[in-house]
Amino acid sequence: MKQGKIGKVILLSTVGLVSYSGFLIANMPAERVWHYLPTEKLPVKMTGITGTPWSGAAESVTLTMSRKPLSLPSIRWQIEPASLLKGEVQVSVELGNAASPVEGQGAVVVNRQTLTLNNVELDTTAQWLVAATGGKVPGEVKGNVFLELDELIVNDKGCLTIDGNAELTNSGLASPFGQFDLGNSTAELSCQNNNLTAKVRQKSSIISSYGDFQISTNGRYTFTGKMTPDASLPDPIKQGLAILGKPDSTGAYPLRFRGAIK
Repeated sequence: MKQGKIGKVILLSTVGLVSYSGFLIANMPAERVWHYLPTEKLPVKMTGITGTPWSGAAESVTLTMSRKPLSLPSIRWQIEPASLLKGEVQVSVELGNAASPVEGQGAVVVNRQTLTLNNVELDTTAQWLVAATGGKVPGEVKGNVFLELDELIVNDKGCLTIDGNAELTNSGLASPFGQFDLGNSTAELSCQNNNLTAKVRQKSSIISSYGDFQISTNGRYTFTGKMTPDASLPDPIKQGLAILGKPDSTGAYPLRFRGAIK
């Protein structure tokens, strides 16, 4: 056999072997692939895995990127094979369902430089969000949270760009100072100096507030703003507001909070 023909045979055999190996991996059960990975070193734990690496699901997911593990409901994913040709991985993700404490969907694109979220919608409750992030609220909070992101791009330094907003509706707070009707709130999201920031506006029949929220890549957050009670607010609650400091000439009390999500 001539050398040229031998080279073609070797090339075709190699292509065939690679293609067959890719076929086996693509159709291998996702649970088996997961067991081959160094899962003890990954910040993600999954149980009840079904399907394939390209299209699969897990009954539960736990993120351990902070001191407090974040438990998520069932997750389903679909990898776009064509994205691999561009040197990235694009995954469509669905989280939970209507009966879950949190439900969402969106697309995740990962390459060597950035992680991008596109067309993300997340629907949950204020109670779940506070508990999941380890936040400390002086009382019991209630309400519905809806997050909508057209785009979020982050890298190893933090937040690069974001186009989205969040809403908190039908909210309230049961605190040592009494019951607060917090009504509805909106948050306009942006990135500043690699930190995620939000301009927050809140209004209800008894109280209104506004402020700026900022959270850094290490989980530290600050909130600075003002709160104005309505004249109809009961006197015992008004007296309890003294813990916030003295009101200004318009009757607005200062709001200053800082801490860390652990």
